[in-house]
Amino acid sequence: MKKNMKRVFFFYSLLFIALIAHLIYFTIFEKDTSLNSYNPRLNVIDNSIQRGMIFDSNGITLAETVTSGGSIQRNYYYPEEFCHIIGYMPKGKSGLEAKSNFTLQKLDNELYQRIQTIFSETSKPRGNNIFITIDSKLQQYVHEKLGKTKGAVVVLEPQTGKVLSMVSYPDFNPMKIEKNWDNLKNDKDNSPLLNRAAQGLYPPGSTFKILTAGAEIETNSNYESFSYDCEGEDFFDQKKIHCFNSTVHGKIGLSEALENSCNTFFATIGEKFEKGVLFSYAEKAMFNKPFDYTLEYNKSSFTLSETATPTEIVETSIGQGKTLVSPLHMAMITASVANKGIMMKPYIIDHIESYSRNPIDTTEPEVLSEVFSEETAKKLTEMMVKVVENGTGTEAKIKGVSIAGKTGTAENSSGKDHSWFTAFAPSENPKIVVTVLLENAGNGSKAIPLAHDIIKKALNN
Repeated sequence: MKKNMKRVFFFYSLLFIALIAHLIYFTIFEKDTSLNSYNPRLNVIDNSIQRGMIFDSNGITLAETVTSGGSIQRNYYYPEEFCHIIGYMPKGKSGLEAKSNFTLQKLDNELYQRIQTIFSETSKPRGNNIFITIDSKLQQYVHEKLGKTKGAVVVLEPQTGKVLSMVSYPDFNPMKIEKNWDNLKNDKDNSPLLNRAAQGLYPPGSTFKILTAGAEIETNSNYESFSYDCEGEDFFDQKKIHCFNSTVHGKIGLSEALENSCNTFFATIGEKFEKGVLFSYAEKAMFNKPFDYTLEYNKSSFTLSETATPTEIVETSIGQGKTLVSPLHMAMITASVANKGIMMKPYIIDHIESYSRNPIDTTEPEVLSEVFSEETAKKLTEMMVKVVENGTGTEAKIKGVSIAGKTGTAENSSGKDHSWFTAFAPSENPKIVVTVLLENAGNGSKAIPLAHDIIKKALNN
């Protein structure tokens, strides 16, 4: 009997020790990972700490906590322009307010700050400050140009992955979040709380042909000698594929096909790919994979399997089918061409400083994947330049600047087609990538004028 009691006591003691160990581990090592906006820990404002500030890339204040008349308020100085990036309080938290909550409330030199507040009735210990990668002037410009059109714009620096601008519309005013909360939360038609740039998923349309063309270059040593006679439409496994407006492109090769976005050509090369080729390149391009972006995002989806039907393969090759991609991810794919085939991890926090402006942490650029070889990226660049010079993207031309781009029209079963345009410039020494997605705007050319203006502004900013 005594032996059994000892065993039971020993067993429960082990359970108790394991529970304590888990709580200690969670409290110390995992405390910053519980960032759901409905987590009560995020919703409790620590009134003994002044929440850190958020600045743009030039040190302009975007968000700060102020005390007026005994009440504490979080001020946002560019509310609509940065609403999907900085986020909101106090209805839960979103954006950087949620993801960087513990950074903004973390105290540097805490003992000194606590002692200092003893001798001051007005001052409070101050949390760390965040400097983001975005220039507020460029962000304002992009926000103004997108206007009241549903969609998203992403501007990246291809060599680093630095996000230079990210705008989504419909938007909202975080200063009025409590007043408008029910309307914002229940607006299913417009989803203003959704960051379409990172969370919106759309069929890529012909922008996916960048990947299909890259796969053709790297898997077919004779791709330059292959030609196809486009008659504007063709049947593939009893599926009729037609080019835009059933345009007849005649006898063309890969470069001309990308230049003119010839669906039947890309359907033809997709049909002859060995099984698994497109899936392999989608994996290299980070489809179905997390890429650890600071803000909330949705993984792009590529579902083509080795048992896919010929129709599914053909549709996927031209950017239709079941493939879904976010504007941010499409910008990353485009950036991999601009960056000699290397995809960089996107980031939006440049560095963190203490309340006294001492450096705490700085983001270092990080490689995600080698999507293409350097030689393939060079050939794709040459083809994408022709898209803008002579093909479907001529409206993007800027005098004195060589631009590499690709249009896309994404079929939409619930309404008008979505319009894509993704590009980088200057093509010979890329500084920026601009990706535009306009919901229900029609064919891909609708997105080009917006991208043109943003490229011009970003290069001269």
